[in-house]
Amino acid sequence: MELTKSIIRADIIAAKQAIEYFDQKGTKEIKNIAAYHLQQAAEKLIKYQIYQGLKSTDNHRMYTHDLSRLLDYAEAEGLTLIVPDYIRNHVNQITDWEAGSRYDFSFVCRIDTLKKCYETVKEWETKV
Repeated sequence: MELTKSIIRADIIAAKQAIEYFDQKGTKEIKNIAAYHLQQAAEKLIKYQIYQGLKSTDNHRMYTHDLSRLLDYAEAEGLTLIVPDYIRNHVNQITDWEAGSRYDFSFVCRIDTLKKCYETVKEWETKV
């Protein structure tokens, strides 16, 4: 599988646009879109590094949205990944954004949390 940085950047751009839309219009549901794309960017940044570090990957372990499981897989394979402390410290929360932001009608995420995550993911992408 080829995972490109451009698809990761697309998720980052989508998150930024959703955050900006919220700031302009106050539409709370758009925060769900930002959360989803930030989770996707984080997931893909981890997977990108795993694909770069291993000659072959275990599809069963790669086909997950759970960031903790992906980090555990990388560690089990002896890979040292670049992952910001913010992401590591909020790994379960960010993982939950994948499904929660799309299917949970009561999903709530603070805009300052999304902005902090966005800034972290945007900078992270430049280091990978």
